Amino acid sequence: MTATEAKAAITRYGSQTKAAAALGCGRKTIRKALAKCGGATDAKPHVAPAAGRSLSEFRATYDKSTIVPAKVKAGLSALGNRWEYEVVFAKMVGVSLMDLGAVREQFAEYVVSMRERRAWAGTKATAEAMRRML
Repeated sequence: MTATEAKAAITRYGSQTKAAAALGCGRKTIRKALAKCGGATDAKPHVAPAAGRSLSEFRATYDKSTIVPAKVKAGLSALGNRWEYEVVFAKMVGVSLMDLGAVREQFAEYVVSMRERRAWAGTKATAEAMRRML
């Protein structure tokens, strides 16, 4: 295979792997043919990804105002049509009672206050039914 044939196949099929499959040869054969002419192709040059991690990844790992609500939402969906006392719910979702208290206002529709305790319902309908029973 010549370098010109290899370049034409890559242009036609879009990549070295696809060209090799279409021609019935290995990708290494295509690469060797390109190496004979200095490896020049019309393919896009490889661009290394930017170093470091994104701010959103940091936020998802360390920011409690992101982590705690996500855990609470997952816990509420796990409860479904059931309910649980706040202490048990906090342990279930893996947050402290202080952290749960900090986001309680965001999830007020799911919280039912009973005398000296609170319960978390999995759905708004369940919480409303619990409030009507009190």
